[in-house]
Amino acid sequence: MRTWLVDLDDLDADEPDRADEGVLTEEERWRGAQFAHPLPARRFLRSRLAVRHLLGERLGVPPAELRIARLPDGKPYLPDHAGLHISWSRSGGLLLLGASGSGSIGVDIEVRRPVPSPLNVLATVYPDLPAAARPESFLPAWTLLEAAVKATGRGLSRGARDVDLRFEATGEVTLRGIRGPGPGPGAWSGRTDVLPARTGTPAAVVAVVVRGEVTGTIAPCVSTGRYEQVC
Repeated sequence: MRTWLVDLDDLDADEPDRADEGVLTEEERWRGAQFAHPLPARRFLRSRLAVRHLLGERLGVPPAELRIARLPDGKPYLPDHAGLHISWSRSGGLLLLGASGSGSIGVDIEVRRPVPSPLNVLATVYPDLPAAARPESFLPAWTLLEAAVKATGRGLSRGARDVDLRFEATGEVTLRGIRGPGPGPGAWSGRTDVLPARTGTPAAVVAVVVRGEVTGTIAPCVSTGRYEQVC
């Protein structure tokens, strides 16, 4: 398993994005054009460029030739590289990309921010909240839920209730398991971590859920400039 963190607002501002126009598909460019404001449009296009460049580098494939498709439920996959499972998530100007060669993967990132009535929001998708749930449990629980349903491909509204979370009185949230059938053999595991704020980049909570075991912390390779990686 490998994860990358990309600061979408720190990608070489002096180099026009049009230099990479040939890398994106017509559908990706069309989707970028649907945004009403330039900042989210730029972040979307740069996120797709980053996904293509980073996965292309890992696979030894030119970014423009990397085929990315989606299952009917929206889960992305690589038709020409079935052995590499992928997932990505955007929040604000940050992109988290994950890839696993050993089974399905789901990732999520959420920039730390105030959330009004966080437990009420969480209960809309995860109604069986225990008494140990705290307001500070919200982002760890939400990112784990998002990562889990991306890994299974079931979607948040359909799959969140199949996710079994453990809430600690400290606010920590861990994944106990996921009920029901899923892609591939083996047990699910997952974890969350906090990425501290850096100059120009807010703090964020990240989560990864995979088949197998997630050990240690989630330490993404940071990609800035033209996707220069610092691990």
